[in-house]
Amino acid sequence: MTVLVFVVIAGTFVSPVRCRAQTQCPWLNAATAAGVLGGEVQATTTPLTSQGDTTCDFKRSEHSTVFELTIAVHTMALPSKDFATYLARCSGTAVPLKAIGNEAVQCVPSNNSLNGGEQIIGRVRDRVFVIDIQRGSPRQSVSTQTGLSEEARNVAEQVAGALF
Repeated sequence: MTVLVFVVIAGTFVSPVRCRAQTQCPWLNAATAAGVLGGEVQATTTPLTSQGDTTCDFKRSEHSTVFELTIAVHTMALPSKDFATYLARCSGTAVPLKAIGNEAVQCVPSNNSLNGGEQIIGRVRDRVFVIDIQRGSPRQSVSTQTGLSEEARNVAEQVAGALF
């Protein structure tokens, strides 16, 4: 019995640990992204800069449809000036979002042409975040007040919270 226990314990330390290397996003994990996109995702992340800036991309394919969640975080040298440059990327009307970072907007397409797409641009201190979600079809759980899905709001809150 003692020898068997020793073999089992020794085997635990001697045998190589098998695990898959997974790209780590500092703002969101793959399981949460999978919940937003409706299934298992492939994650890629650009290398972190010395300031902690990176872009995380989560993708899921189903037949010919690609579902994608992208989170880009960048440090701004002059937030009061630089943030306007990011807001100019808004693909629609900028609608202010409350309680997400120092400043955040949802970019609402003027003619609802972004079939299932959502975009949030916000900032926390001197860091800006841009969240783009493409689902291929509109979400069922959309707020009637903002047109923002609960999942998109949760992602924005999580990113902003991590930046504080």
